[in-house]
Amino acid sequence: MYIKMYKEVFSYFIRLGALGFGGPLAVISSIQDDLIVKKKWMSQEDFNAVFALIKAMPGPVSFQTAVFMGRHRAGFWGGAIAGFALIFPAFVLMILFSLFFKSLSAFSSTQTIMLGMQVASLGVILGSLKGLVKYNLKDFLFWSLVILSGAINYFRPSYEAFFIILFGVMIVLFKKYQRQSMGLSLSVAAPFFLFSDTIRDLSLVCFKAGAMVFGTGLAIVPMLQHDVVVKYKWLTQSEFLDALAFGQMTPGPTVVTATYIGHKLAGLPGAVIATVAIFGAAFFHMSTWFPLVVNRLRGKMWINDFVFGAVAAVVGPIIVTVVKMGMDIQFNFFLLSMAVIVFVLSIINKLPLWLLIPLGGVLNLIAVSFFN
Repeated sequence: MYIKMYKEVFSYFIRLGALGFGGPLAVISSIQDDLIVKKKWMSQEDFNAVFALIKAMPGPVSFQTAVFMGRHRAGFWGGAIAGFALIFPAFVLMILFSLFFKSLSAFSSTQTIMLGMQVASLGVILGSLKGLVKYNLKDFLFWSLVILSGAINYFRPSYEAFFIILFGVMIVLFKKYQRQSMGLSLSVAAPFFLFSDTIRDLSLVCFKAGAMVFGTGLAIVPMLQHDVVVKYKWLTQSEFLDALAFGQMTPGPTVVTATYIGHKLAGLPGAVIATVAIFGAAFFHMSTWFPLVVNRLRGKMWINDFVFGAVAAVVGPIIVTVVKMGMDIQFNFFLLSMAVIVFVLSIINKLPLWLLIPLGGVLNLIAVSFFN
């Protein structure tokens, strides 16, 4: 019986992992339509309640939803199969990008295309913040926290994980005096079998980033950028932007960017370790305690308060990091205009996000060829 369920879970999520372009909302929409409406793995009411809580958990929301649904359908191993199947196609693509990009980057046209993709990627990142801020656009407290977290990140980027938790707890305590509800923030650390100082540092950097992904996979950008580019100097700023661009072009969760970084640093073992590390915390939550207590967590106001503060602490550093990365690009009028246009298109959803990035590269190649 379970073998049949395992096959069912694998066949669905491997297809979704290969075709799940358009970001986490597109993946979630597919899961809801296919597994809730059509296959009726659970009721719509239960899914809505579960998904609301999943969004409050640290970790890539599409990956967490896949693991939860797999576990709900076929137990622990069903969750493991769902998570593996969802990220495997993107994992393979990131390895291929890492393997063949170096040989292609020697061509001037490739460099021009990548510059356009990097600029488009920055526009997409800023545009993707819409989902994080749309419910708090007029909230003075939210934007005050965004500005404060951005300022802290500018001067002390290594403290971002601490301030995400701190801001969340601060809002819980602040709101406690306005509503009669209390809560408890859970966190988890997982040990890794480490082979060298580099692998140890890589696994810890990726695990920390994956454990602090509140609201969107792009929350990893400030943490990874600081550790990978500034602290350890594993990649240059340009190489990191390439990794981000490839991560957003592939199907599945954006945080698979870590696969590219791991492969560039330590080959296939590095890619595997980075991928396992960045998804590790989310998998632990969704496959162990979370499904057991989900009913008890429904309707707890402190969860919304914590997410409010944590998301504000995420948005500020993302904006600051995008500005920092943009300062290393020699913008001309065309590139600046393209960044603005991509930003606007990301907000109004006129084109799929995965298409905007390669389109930026092609347009920059055309512009350079035309003006030269």
